[in-house]
Amino acid sequence: MEGRNVEFVSGLHQLFKHLKPSLSRLDISGTTVEDVMLGLEETDENFHRYDFVKYLRKTLENSMGPVIDAAVERRDCTNNSMYDNESFVQSVTEEATESKIFTDLVAEMCDKSVSAANILVKCFEEDRGVNGDDDAESELSKQMRDMLSEEASTSASTFNQGVFFISQGEFHLIAKEMDVKQSTEVRYNALQRLCRVPPSDVMASESWSHLCVSLMDALADNDPLIANKALSFHAKMFAVASHQILRETHTCLTGHLTKCLESPANQLPIVDDVVSLEKPLVKQLIKKYRLLKEFHCEVPSIWVRFPENFIERVVDSTFQLLSSHINTAADFNVDTLSALDIYSLIDPKATWFRKWLHGNYSRAIVMKTINERYRDFMVDIVGNSLSYCDRLSPREINKTHASRPNEKKKHSRRLVYTRKEISFLHFVQSTSLLAHLLNYSEGRKIFPLHQHDEVITIQQILLSWIKVLRCAKSKPRRDQKSNFEPASLVGKALANLCSCDSFVRTYVDDDVIKSLIQPILNWMEGDENMLSESTMLHVAEILSCLASTTSGRKLLLEKHQSSDNSNDHSRPVHVIAEFASMLLTNQLPRQPPGVTVLYPVTGAFVFVCRQIYNACDGLLVLIKYNLHKDIALAWKQASQDSSDVVDTDLQSSPTHATSKNFSSWKETLLDNLLNYAATPKGISLLQGTGVMNEAVAYMYSRYKKKLQVSRCEKFGYGVMATQVASTAAGITALSKTGFISAIIKEIWVNLEFASDEVTTPRPPSIQPIDRSVQKVFTNLVNIFNSYPAIHEIFCGVPLDNRDSYVIRDIPHRPVDLLDRLIMLNNPSKTHSLLNYEQSHLFGLRLLTALSCSLDAWLLLETQYNIQEELLDAQKRNMSNEGEMIIDQLSIERNHLLVRCNVIGCNQSERHLPARTLTPPMTSHTTGEGNLTSTRAFAWPLFTSLPVPKDYLPNMSAISGTSNSHHGKRDNSLVKFLNKTKSSEKNRSWLNSLQTIFESTVVNQPITSQLLIEVIDKSIAAMERSTEDRIFRKPQGVKVSSYMSSKPSSNLSAVVKSGIKLAVRYGRHVMALKSNVETSCNNLSCVMSASNKLLCDQQAYSPDYKLTSGPYPCHDWFASTLFLMMSGNKDKCFSLLFRFSELLPSGFMWPARLHASIHLHEDVRKSSISPLYSCTGHNVELILQAELPLVYSAFRMCGYTPSQITQHWLSQCFWNYLSWNQITLYIAVVIVMGVDYQVYICISILRSLQREIFSHRQTQDLQVFLRENSLKDFDIGKWMKYMRELQRKYRVSVLKSMREVTSTCSIHKP
Repeated sequence: MEGRNVEFVSGLHQLFKHLKPSLSRLDISGTTVEDVMLGLEETDENFHRYDFVKYLRKTLENSMGPVIDAAVERRDCTNNSMYDNESFVQSVTEEATESKIFTDLVAEMCDKSVSAANILVKCFEEDRGVNGDDDAESELSKQMRDMLSEEASTSASTFNQGVFFISQGEFHLIAKEMDVKQSTEVRYNALQRLCRVPPSDVMASESWSHLCVSLMDALADNDPLIANKALSFHAKMFAVASHQILRETHTCLTGHLTKCLESPANQLPIVDDVVSLEKPLVKQLIKKYRLLKEFHCEVPSIWVRFPENFIERVVDSTFQLLSSHINTAADFNVDTLSALDIYSLIDPKATWFRKWLHGNYSRAIVMKTINERYRDFMVDIVGNSLSYCDRLSPREINKTHASRPNEKKKHSRRLVYTRKEISFLHFVQSTSLLAHLLNYSEGRKIFPLHQHDEVITIQQILLSWIKVLRCAKSKPRRDQKSNFEPASLVGKALANLCSCDSFVRTYVDDDVIKSLIQPILNWMEGDENMLSESTMLHVAEILSCLASTTSGRKLLLEKHQSSDNSNDHSRPVHVIAEFASMLLTNQLPRQPPGVTVLYPVTGAFVFVCRQIYNACDGLLVLIKYNLHKDIALAWKQASQDSSDVVDTDLQSSPTHATSKNFSSWKETLLDNLLNYAATPKGISLLQGTGVMNEAVAYMYSRYKKKLQVSRCEKFGYGVMATQVASTAAGITALSKTGFISAIIKEIWVNLEFASDEVTTPRPPSIQPIDRSVQKVFTNLVNIFNSYPAIHEIFCGVPLDNRDSYVIRDIPHRPVDLLDRLIMLNNPSKTHSLLNYEQSHLFGLRLLTALSCSLDAWLLLETQYNIQEELLDAQKRNMSNEGEMIIDQLSIERNHLLVRCNVIGCNQSERHLPARTLTPPMTSHTTGEGNLTSTRAFAWPLFTSLPVPKDYLPNMSAISGTSNSHHGKRDNSLVKFLNKTKSSEKNRSWLNSLQTIFESTVVNQPITSQLLIEVIDKSIAAMERSTEDRIFRKPQGVKVSSYMSSKPSSNLSAVVKSGIKLAVRYGRHVMALKSNVETSCNNLSCVMSASNKLLCDQQAYSPDYKLTSGPYPCHDWFASTLFLMMSGNKDKCFSLLFRFSELLPSGFMWPARLHASIHLHEDVRKSSISPLYSCTGHNVELILQAELPLVYSAFRMCGYTPSQITQHWLSQCFWNYLSWNQITLYIAVVIVMGVDYQVYICISILRSLQREIFSHRQTQDLQVFLRENSLKDFDIGKWMKYMRELQRKYRVSVLKSMREVTSTCSIHKP
């Protein structure tokens, strides 16, 4: 027994020893120490490791375990349905605590505690005596001594923290002593004892119902000591993580506050139009509401762990309190404040309600409760907001704000409020509640509301709020927590709502748009009642949020339904654009009152236009206003003005301020101008302003800082940089700013650890492209995704090929990257790489992605002889036995060599080898049939050309299938062509042909000869149409003047290499029957003749390499026709000669409009192909409308649909479609109309939806689309879908295509 006492005393001493540092840091008082002791289990992670706690737990288990088990068994023998979980636990607990064993245990533990405390105090005093410390006792020692004294260690109090095991009789006694009939002292002592009891024991007692009533009486007591103690008890109960305790405490407090509203003695009166908070009773009431509000703000963070009935009780009791005695009078002529009024004083912007609606779990319950029981409360809330808005005027706002002294002082406390201020705060609270509610679809379902005979709709609320904007005095700010101006409040609410596409689509109508546009019209007309600058800024912010959503942009672009006239003001976008143009050019009829500088308003409305023109459909509408020119002119003027200001007096303080304003204004203009680069057509407009370099430099400065494009943008600068890099001017600007060098440096740092920072070496990567360089690899692929970018950077730039390289040499140019990572023809290059295999593999993968463009591969191969280096590298990778060493590098080089030497659709026309080791005993189809291999790598590796036949499928079988596919001539189409006379070939005849041809393509195969015949006769019909024949040749020009029997020697090396590839492919698919030499000579003749034909209609510009001479790429369209004509050079060029005058030639034949005199001069000098600026723009326009998820997937990857479509179309789908589908593509676009080029691209992207989404997740969408063929795409199966697209978009697509060649089309209004 003595050993147990020693264990008890030592455990208690250990506990105090660990508590001493915590208590010494506190401003110690009885209450503070009590709080620490009560929360010890939650705050001390070692609580359950203390010997004292272990001793108590062990004693309880040994003594009370059998008692509890017996009680549970007895209840199991009875009917279990009588008990729910709560009542079952409570009944067992009551039986255990009322047992004699438990009573004896409590007495024993109390005796031990007293004895141990006396021993510790005695030891403490002796220790002080021995040490001879004459210093005064510390406050902590005094407190601890008091806590350990015998007087404080009774059965009613242990360590001053309350009774741990209080009996039910004691609870009955406390409840009796707390009765209002008892004296103040008795009630206070009872409250003190109750506060020392753990909350769980209080709630579980039989006297809780009586205690609850007594607590409510104590809260309402006039004695501040009792009221404060009762309030402290509630605060203590709110700190417990038990939903039963929280629920009952909340119900008790809200019940008390509800009674206060019914009792005149406890109400907040309004005396002489003033509410004073100086009285003690009033302060006490405010404290109660503040405690309730704090609970409402904190409880959402934990109630997801609690059952739904807890949330339902809390929500119901809260709204019951707030809806009691609510003041609904329009003029606020009341004598007392309601609960909502008091809440308005404490939390004007209803922060608690916003937190309640944040989580879906609680939001559903809140919305259900309001909809079922408190719709009248919402009617009052909405009515109060609307009535205040209706009677609001600028004069009223000035009075309200003038009557609020010391508003800007952060630490000032208001104790007196006027009736108008209370009314205003009530409006703020009501509007905030309403705004939070409307942010969610469930909240919007509560509307419409019915008030008397009137119906309140969301549209009415929006219109009423917009009227308040006319009274704006302050400008909108992002941080508006301390801004209580009505216009700022409703302006922020409207901006948030208008940023939600679903809200805009359902609730924003023409009336709302008109009310937003009206202030703009007043400024444009110079109305005497012009609204303030602040109002215009609020309107601009709301309109920009509207324009950032798809539905909002559609509303602004569409004509008002109620408008019968056809003028521009019937479309909101025209009003906005015209106003922005007037602001930029300073053409307003009169200066707005009180406005000296229009920069903020101008920037705000240009930003609205920016949200419209950075989308394809919006740009087409705004293009006639020449905003890009106005913005560029304003930027140039601002640049000139800012330099003049700085030069005037550099030391002048006002001058510095003015210079800063100019700098900010210049950045605003440059930022808005840069956003034209968001669309293909916008790129050409941006380049036409002459500010491309400055805009790209600005973009790079923000890109380096990883800044957001704007507050309304969902994506970063990745898409914009990709669009810019698609043009020669854009890639040149990116190169000048250091954008490309920064990417290359980042690649090198991650690949070769070329950084001065000391870092831990990474483990070897098991992926071909390590995750550390995945993003920069993708960025580099994006930048060089178009041939113009590759041509501008690589053309004519030699490799360094130095004799020696060192590790510290870091490449800065793309050609340096090619030299260091791919062309490893020097041992010094290999030795200079710290991570040779990973770096070389990275270079090979990059080259594979670039070489998917046939023109890019031909350029790089003819300049750097890459193919020979790859073959030499394979030879160097041989073992002593003459076997090829199979590793990741040899496999990757093998894949690249096959890809670049064999043209065709994957699987059907060529076999691309795997990039990984294939399992043993695998088989694949080869030219000789099925080849089974037991090697680790089933595909043959080679060190010289030609490519092994294993990679070339047997085209005879495919040819047989092809012949059956293009089998017998279709009777209906043949009959139609045969019965047609030459004179009948006109537009009407062509329409009939389109119908029959479409039906044939969908239902029956067509022979190759018939396709040629259809194409020939369609061209003959279009030649008679002035609508289609737009590229006129000089009169008297004949085919014979261009065509010669011998090929010209002036063909470039790129073209010659392309001819060999084309002939090789033609023979492989059995389109060419003659020998290789003859076919090459014939195709060379065609190329020479077409070059002569086109050069006569070209005007070169030295600004860019791409436009400094003839078409630098191989002509894949001419090669396709040559193969379709079975190698007949005369028939092929004759068709090209006639086709060159027609509109489709400008888009199907990329060489046709290269530096062409038929283009506007600005377009011709920009080097931007119509295939990108027009076809690509239309693809993005339709894709955004028809397949928005696919469009978003592209943007999330920093990639654009226009780039991949330009890539496919520029090489006429070679390597992507099978030969049969390529010929069908040519025929469909010529016969059905050039707009079908756009529809085919949309159909392809739709067919790839699932793959696009999948590779968006793996972040390799760019590489997937470039490296993989469209083997499953069949044009015939998608004709029906393309016909639907034609019905929707033909007018707009054909219009934009014709405007490309118009000398006054898109660049002039």
